[in-house]
Amino acid sequence: MVIAMRYHFPIAVDIYDFLYTGRFDYLEIGQSAESILQMFPAPDCVPKGLLVQKGWNIWLYGDIELHFSDNRLTQIRADFQPDAALSGGRWVKLNPWFFANGCLDVYAVIQRLVQRNIDFIKTETHTNLILQLQSGVELIFEKCRGMKLASFRKQKASLPHWARETAS
Repeated sequence: MVIAMRYHFPIAVDIYDFLYTGRFDYLEIGQSAESILQMFPAPDCVPKGLLVQKGWNIWLYGDIELHFSDNRLTQIRADFQPDAALSGGRWVKLNPWFFANGCLDVYAVIQRLVQRNIDFIKTETHTNLILQLQSGVELIFEKCRGMKLASFRKQKASLPHWARETAS
């Protein structure tokens, strides 16, 4: 049985560092939920997370979501709300970098990334434009919302569609 550490202070996470390096404190994709609770506070929602379906759950820290499959971290994600600052809830103190400005369009985000020398690849789907950063983090812009930033996520790395076609 694993006993979770109880933090009585928030964990500090710098969003610039997350975008540049892919590090979100000490969390890593593939880590077990038990090992995360040893070094990270319990989520704001229920301690076992939101059960989406058997084997899948989500822990919430304000706007930050940790997605699990079979007790392994599969994705770190945040969905942006129009005209609202990104929040880490009670236990994650975010330094939001330029995400504090509310609704951001793709051009403003690209300008910030270029200013900080953060490389990216731009891909598109029918509904989204996605900036895949060098760190493995993806910034997702919805076409139906005027190319405003809708979410970010980091998940297990995969090759872009064009690279998979070339490799076949």
